Amino acid sequence: MPKNSKGREIAEIIPAKCIGCERCLAACPVPEAMTMEGGVAIIFPEVCIGCGRCFDACPTEAIIFERVRKKKAAKPEAAGAAEAAASVDGHKGVAVFIEVYQGHGAEVSWELMGKARELADKLGTQVLGFLLGHNVKPVAEEAIAHGCDTVYMADSPAFQVYLSKLYGRAVAKMCQQVKPEILLLGATAMGRDLSGVVATILHAGLTADCTGLDIDMEKRLLLMTRPTFGGSIMATIVCQNQRPQMSTVRPRVMKLPRRDPGRKGEIRTLDLGAQADSLPQVIEFMPKAHEVGGVDITKAPVLVVVGKGACDSRHLPMLEDLARLLGGAVGCSRAVVQAGMLPYVRQVGQTGKTVAPSIYIGVGVSGAVQHLVGMQGSDRIIAINTDPHAPMMQIADYALVGDYLEVVPRLIKGIEARLPSLKGVSS
Repeated sequence: MPKNSKGREIAEIIPAKCIGCERCLAACPVPEAMTMEGGVAIIFPEVCIGCGRCFDACPTEAIIFERVRKKKAAKPEAAGAAEAAASVDGHKGVAVFIEVYQGHGAEVSWELMGKARELADKLGTQVLGFLLGHNVKPVAEEAIAHGCDTVYMADSPAFQVYLSKLYGRAVAKMCQQVKPEILLLGATAMGRDLSGVVATILHAGLTADCTGLDIDMEKRLLLMTRPTFGGSIMATIVCQNQRPQMSTVRPRVMKLPRRDPGRKGEIRTLDLGAQADSLPQVIEFMPKAHEVGGVDITKAPVLVVVGKGACDSRHLPMLEDLARLLGGAVGCSRAVVQAGMLPYVRQVGQTGKTVAPSIYIGVGVSGAVQHLVGMQGSDRIIAINTDPHAPMMQIADYALVGDYLEVVPRLIKGIEARLPSLKGVSS
């Protein structure tokens, strides 16, 4: 594999295979590292950082790149396995805080469980679950089905509702007793609040809103990748000296693992000394926005997203018709929220919701990096825009160049023709 003058291994283009789709350019975190010449991608060696994202994005295998292979962790049965599985000051294991909502484990916890399984397998260690609540043994069993090896559970009426100080001290005690080397939490309202409290008590490092997690096998460090500088670049952060290494991850960023109801694991009960009678009493909860007539766009299988190029309230009913025909919902970019056309709960992006629908339809969405971060997990991307060079058009599976006022009515007409049973839904 070629190297630049700094000795860094870089990717190489095979011109005969390049189709000029520009997906590699959209994936490259360093805009000056790649360009197009004569319909073929070109890499500038001295600017390339050797991340391999262009290789991952290329659909035609027109890019050659081989990641540096690290030495595998020793197998448990090998000599010295205990030392290989240990981390700083005896910390080992990848822990996930299991968030409980209305008696059930939050989906983001199971998404993190799948990622924790992947990280733990690389480290040659176990996946641990930290669970607080009341009558939550079924949630512990569900955690095992999603890949957890051992669930540490504190079951008490005191943990029936979330209180920042109580939960923070409890999870900190769990970390002090169990000593995981990594702790993952969902970047939900609870997870963001709780992670800060735990990190403060333990004097641990915390990286928030990560979009990628991996392991540096040589140093057993968690590589935490997140957008920075307003989303213009991706930074990889490590915590070298403190344990656990803590990270929060947004819902829908990691893939949900397959549930295995026959999987075996261990549930251990911890007594953390919580006394319900000494705590504040919660009188009433404010319901979530989607529970009072709003829409939870993170659950929609199809999402029609309104961008600045379609920010006209007169035509919003047409886009809502398209979403209804497809059994989906309407989302939007930040510019549409700022214009007052749709509420914040509909916003997709770095400062909004992270979504991963089966079908994402961007109408007039240019595709700023901050928006792309929030929808990169979509299975199929359809973009409608008058600008064929817009970033969203470059990463789309299907790019429709044209005025949305002409394209969308034709889409609706075509869908109704194929689904006659849905005729009249939009009327």
